[in-house]
Amino acid sequence: MELDKKYIAQIIQNARRKEGLKQSELAEKIGISEKHLSKIETGKNYPALDTFLKLLNVLNLPLGDFGLQNISESYPNKLFLQKVINNSSKEQLDACADVISALLKHV
Repeated sequence: MELDKKYIAQIIQNARRKEGLKQSELAEKIGISEKHLSKIETGKNYPALDTFLKLLNVLNLPLGDFGLQNISESYPNKLFLQKVINNSSKEQLDACADVISALLKHV
């Protein structure tokens, strides 16, 4: 399932505004530039997986807002993937996201 960039952008932008945050404030909280956040919020770019997870956390967004199911915290693969995400470099996360995206097209 591929999510539309504009759909993701709108959810993130609405949540940021609801939280009363400026783009610069949110960008600082999640560790990206304001320009990059702007590109995400306008639907020009997808957020990288680590950025997406930080956005979910800071904006208190459940996966359900994006039409995705939330996996139980006790699911072993979720814990494994969280460890991978937390211990990976940006390059490793980008590579993992590419692989996962390719696999999801065939599932």
